Amino acid sequence: MHDYDIVVVGAGHAGCEAALAASRLGASTALLTINLDEIGKMPCNPAIGGPGKSQLVREIDALGGAMARITDESMIHIRMLNTSKGAAMQVRRAQADRGLYKRLWKATLENAENLSIIEGMVVHLYVENDEIRGVSLREGLEVRAKAVIIAVGTFLRGRVLLGDVGYSAGRAGEPASCALADALEELGYALTRLKTGTPPRIHRDSMDVSGLERQDTSETPLAFSFWSPPRTLPPNLPVYVSHTNEETHRVIRESLEESSNYNGLIAGEGPRHCPSLETKIVKFPDRTSHKVFLEPEGTDSTEVYLQGIYTAFSPQVQQRIVRSIRGLEKAHIERYGYNIEYGFIEPLHLRPTLESERIRGLYFAGQINGTTGYEEAAAQGIMAGINAVRRLRDDTPFVLSRGQAFIGVLIDDLVTKGITEPYRMLPSRAEYRITLREGNADLRLSHDGHAIGLLPDDRYATVVRRQRALDRLLAELHDTRVGPSHAVNEHLEQRGSARLTHNGASLFELLRRPNIGVSDLMDVSSLDSAVVQEAEIEGKYAGYLTQQDREIQRLRRLETLVIPEGFDFLALSNLSIEGRDLLQRVQPSSFGQACRVPGVSQADLSMLAIHLRR
Repeated sequence: MHDYDIVVVGAGHAGCEAALAASRLGASTALLTINLDEIGKMPCNPAIGGPGKSQLVREIDALGGAMARITDESMIHIRMLNTSKGAAMQVRRAQADRGLYKRLWKATLENAENLSIIEGMVVHLYVENDEIRGVSLREGLEVRAKAVIIAVGTFLRGRVLLGDVGYSAGRAGEPASCALADALEELGYALTRLKTGTPPRIHRDSMDVSGLERQDTSETPLAFSFWSPPRTLPPNLPVYVSHTNEETHRVIRESLEESSNYNGLIAGEGPRHCPSLETKIVKFPDRTSHKVFLEPEGTDSTEVYLQGIYTAFSPQVQQRIVRSIRGLEKAHIERYGYNIEYGFIEPLHLRPTLESERIRGLYFAGQINGTTGYEEAAAQGIMAGINAVRRLRDDTPFVLSRGQAFIGVLIDDLVTKGITEPYRMLPSRAEYRITLREGNADLRLSHDGHAIGLLPDDRYATVVRRQRALDRLLAELHDTRVGPSHAVNEHLEQRGSARLTHNGASLFELLRRPNIGVSDLMDVSSLDSAVVQEAEIEGKYAGYLTQQDREIQRLRRLETLVIPEGFDFLALSNLSIEGRDLLQRVQPSSFGQACRVPGVSQADLSMLAIHLRR
């Protein structure tokens, strides 16, 4: 028998961040995985970032996590997206070398202090007096722990499906976890089914890209981590763009019964924001084409990932679909796409710390909570790891609010609203997205990461210097007033902006004008470009940021009105029956969270507020 402070079950992105965070905080930690060689595996797209997801990665980085750094060390292609929009909306997206990314995660965890990695499959959970005590493995090993984090991804009774074929698997080529699913159900956790899919991969030399749009890696040096040196990458692994066409759509329409999505084999709900190709054709019959991105998988791999062709068709139909697309007429499929259906738990039964309400010390993170995506999983993992350690030390829980981080939005949505489909982090889900930019994640969260003990002193010192430089620059912009005779008027005219009148203006007020940057107003040659960009965003979005800051302060006031643990909402006779039932089900921990429970009326919230103030 082995004894640890914390056991993490599963070594996907959630498990990796959870185990690394717990071990770095000094807790003796065991990471349990079915296959040591698949630690940190990217089973779907070998890409990190994009709208909503990039913010999560940068926030994980600011707290002291590893995803951004490992992405930087393994990336083969990186671009800024949304460049036609304002700077506050622009985000990074990188293609990683799939094999290198996985090896870097494994090496990081193997070299971490206080962390032991054990290959084995969990089949039982030990619980005494509603508190977790450890796990046992299929291999006969018993591992005792004071806290357990379940991060098993798509493995709970997972089934791979394509065409009319279905077989048990956690991912293609790996066994499903059925005994753990049974153990969770014995403890009272109801498992519901979801599905997700992958596209086919083709051999690089079998495609013809001569007539396709080419997307090169950024010519501007970029990095995901705030502490990685930005760099440019070799241009030899571009992404190409093709499109489906009428022939593609005809093949799909005539073959729907050969897709697991339409022949009755799949019961789980799929991701609405990342549907299968056959679902796109059925739901959007008027669309004559859909984009297909040809994305390289690595420097030592010949595989090309066909982003946009998520499918559960039989291999024969997949071949016809792929070869109907321009540039892929002679494509050789090396791996066929498939859907996977798996079990998840209802996240409404979790606390904002991701600890189960039912069993103390038992945490859940990642796709088992109904999310989809590496970034969403990693964000939950680091938060579960932090909170498991803080619980063992009787420290206050670490919970990020919706006004602090995209991570706060993600977890609050899960534990307050629940899910009806795989949850994907989208910018539109964050009410304060202009404030919660990917570029200022370090300024927002590095203080917390350092205070918790995850972010090293030298990295935090860099953030402090950056914040001070930004404060000085903003103060100078606010305090410096210029008039009609000032030389800055020449720059204004060159930019098509009106000259100043006799009243003059501060440089910050001028920064709010269209097409005017800080470099038009003052010499910035000695300043960090990231500091200059943040100052420009503060100026351009000043009105919105001020309004959002007021809303965030109101949110904080609502969150301070705490609801006692185990509060009996059913006893509040002055609330409607529906309101009582909804609140009792979710068990919000604050009045602010109660306000976000779907279906609770304003009248019920008013009565609840009166009761809490009493």
